[in-house]
Amino acid sequence: MSNLQRSARGEINRLPCVFSVALNHRCAVCSLAQMDAEQCSCTQPLARAACAGLHGLLREKSRFALGQRGEKPTALEETRLQCGGLAGLQAALDKDTVATDVQRLLERIAEGGMDDLAWEPILRTISQWSGGR
Repeated sequence: MSNLQRSARGEINRLPCVFSVALNHRCAVCSLAQMDAEQCSCTQPLARAACAGLHGLLREKSRFALGQRGEKPTALEETRLQCGGLAGLQAALDKDTVATDVQRLLERIAEGGMDDLAWEPILRTISQWSGGR
């Protein structure tokens, strides 16, 4: 808990996990996530910022693949975005692993950069994701 920020009152300032939907659906794991009965939190502010950037990019790229019309995605669209997006990234970057690990994917992306990602198969995985692996 030493990595969590504390507010002026001494309470823990929990940073909601960006990929909590995927973690709650067990589509992915993350070594930096702290799960409790109330919420899924991130223990590292910098990693959370990287996840937020990745999530935003996935959302931007997948608008058409999800058939998204509104600004706010539905629960199903968000699940497809997170689970399908992370599965697509795993297939593109880390085929040899069994579990989709968010932190490991961020490390792989940092090594190669986001510009080099093959978005077509990732978007296909998002659009075809139906709850299974």
